[in-house]
Amino acid sequence: MIDLILMNNSGISENEISLFVDKNRLQTNSKAGALYYDNEILKLFDGFYLRIETGKGNRLKLECSLHKYFNHVRNNRLTNFDIFSISNSKNTIELLTQRTGIELNNMLVTYYEIGLNLYLTKDCINYIDKMQTIGILENKKPLYVNPKYKNERLKTTVFHRDIKKVHKVYDKVFEMKDKKRTDEPPEHPNILRIETTQRRIEKTTVSDLLKPQTINKIIDQFLKDWRTVQFDRIIEAPKGTHQRKIDLINSIIKNGCDLVLSQARESLKTGNLTEKRFRDIREFIQNDWQTFKESIKIKKTTEEKEFREVLEKTLNIAKN
Repeated sequence: MIDLILMNNSGISENEISLFVDKNRLQTNSKAGALYYDNEILKLFDGFYLRIETGKGNRLKLECSLHKYFNHVRNNRLTNFDIFSISNSKNTIELLTQRTGIELNNMLVTYYEIGLNLYLTKDCINYIDKMQTIGILENKKPLYVNPKYKNERLKTTVFHRDIKKVHKVYDKVFEMKDKKRTDEPPEHPNILRIETTQRRIEKTTVSDLLKPQTINKIIDQFLKDWRTVQFDRIIEAPKGTHQRKIDLINSIIKNGCDLVLSQARESLKTGNLTEKRFRDIREFIQNDWQTFKESIKIKKTTEEKEFREVLEKTLNIAKN
């Protein structure tokens, strides 16, 4: 569950610096005259990134994918495509403490990622394509295709630096192949990875984060968020209904009448919508929709049903 984590601490003593540098084989570097130590060259072998900055504060930073480090210790493979539980996260913190010689429980957490791998029956693109938003009411957020990611196999909410909470969904196996990894799981070709990241966390130590009450809140919120993913729905309208009207109905169901009408007005102003088409939309929303919606059926896709079922089952395994 808790995967990538960023931690830091300041006020490291000179004796501690010497101990950590020796134990973790850190290289000596300098930037603009300031001395620092890190394991940039060896981090793939170590399974974590450690940096100590000297000078005012003597600051220590540690970044690690707990999931990958757990597998690194077990089988020397930096992978995170299997199921990783809360117990595994806690155990990995202990392993990392022993390995680095740093008391991680006292370090401040500035960023963490909650991740879950869902083993599905179809190619992940079938699920990703149909996912449109996450959240409800004023907290509803669009899921955008990340153009930096090949073949539109990743969607994310806005990840501007001012935003503390970000949701992401992507094709895990495709990601590994795209990175030329040779250890992708042949027995699970369709792994949908869902993640929630928390940034700029204030006054939370690793010990605080791993308290049972905190973990329970994190898991509950993760489930609440990902339960609200809105998929495209199957619209069954009366025979003879034009596809354009079905598309409009779909938009109304996803976004609500007010937003659809507002967007239509903007499109009219910019010339992307004709006056006639705007009147048709307005008349349908204001005069026909309340009656017409009684004649349609809205059904969940098989992808949505499977996603929700597998989400519940997998989370029940991983939360322990």
